[in-house]
Amino acid sequence: MRTEEVDRVSLDLLDELGVTASGHVLEELERHHIVEHRRGARITYVVARSTSGVALGLLPVYQFSRTYEASLVAASLVDELSLSAGSRVCSAGGAGGYRNHLALSAAIDPACATAAAGALVSAAREIASGAGCPQVLIPDLDPAQAGWLAEFEPEAVADTTRDKAVMPIEWGHFSEYLAALPRKRRWQVRRERHAFATSGIVMRDEPLSSVAAEVAPLLAQTQQRHGDSADPVEAEFYLAMLALTPGSEVRALVGYLSGRPVAFSVVHRRGDTWAVRAVGRDYAAPEHSQYFNLTYYEPIERAITDGAALIDFGVGSLSAKRFRGCRLEPLRSLLLPVAPSRDR
Repeated sequence: MRTEEVDRVSLDLLDELGVTASGHVLEELERHHIVEHRRGARITYVVARSTSGVALGLLPVYQFSRTYEASLVAASLVDELSLSAGSRVCSAGGAGGYRNHLALSAAIDPACATAAAGALVSAAREIASGAGCPQVLIPDLDPAQAGWLAEFEPEAVADTTRDKAVMPIEWGHFSEYLAALPRKRRWQVRRERHAFATSGIVMRDEPLSSVAAEVAPLLAQTQQRHGDSADPVEAEFYLAMLALTPGSEVRALVGYLSGRPVAFSVVHRRGDTWAVRAVGRDYAAPEHSQYFNLTYYEPIERAITDGAALIDFGVGSLSAKRFRGCRLEPLRSLLLPVAPSRDR
């Protein structure tokens, strides 16, 4: 087995690996590449191959030009991993978005999977060492990915698990979703739906590309409220990049009050899997449950109507998401020194 480094990922490579929804994955990798390159990062893609040249795995490696605390990974995760404010680390597989892009061939056997994943991580460590980073972070591994890297856990200088909220769509109508909730939750959802319906807010389902500039200040407000240093220009760039996802529908659910937007959410529709990717609101406007309706109820109702199978609601605000019927999936993160232990 050998590894090689490439500058970009091709659709042919993803198809050779048997990556599900390869076109969507490629566009997500491309979006991360453009965003992080614009911020001064260096991105390398490590490919594991058999001795005969068959692709066995892929791992993007991001060398950030800024401290990791300022990266796209949640500040809470950085705190849990005990990273100091001035730490410089490389990220293997993740550049934000609570997803790790470590991928192994769909046809690989378990023993070979462990070896391929190990070769990819070893290559990432070498890249991190060459960049002067003392550590490499492997963030947000799903259960399958965490299993491939289980042998590295004893070497981790820190590790953590956080949860992602998902909602399988198991109902034929929104009223059935309501009926499946416990009585107290059902009552609150109905109250929030009524407040929104009588608020005078007009909701429109629009292509994100056509409203990105208009709603960007709302996203910046929400990010700033949660301690981020985003500004409307940066928020507009992020939304514009999010809108450029061929093969997917990226829609904005926008609430207008007196003709101006006061709240919105972005729903990324990839086949039968949807994801709520960004939300924002005007905190000077009256609160009429815009957040809950545009973030949860409107996407849920549309997903039911359109026959979606699952909505990915991401990390954060988990109690609110569980209250509204979401289930939790674990995401594992490891912080490894760039030098492997002598026991390996």
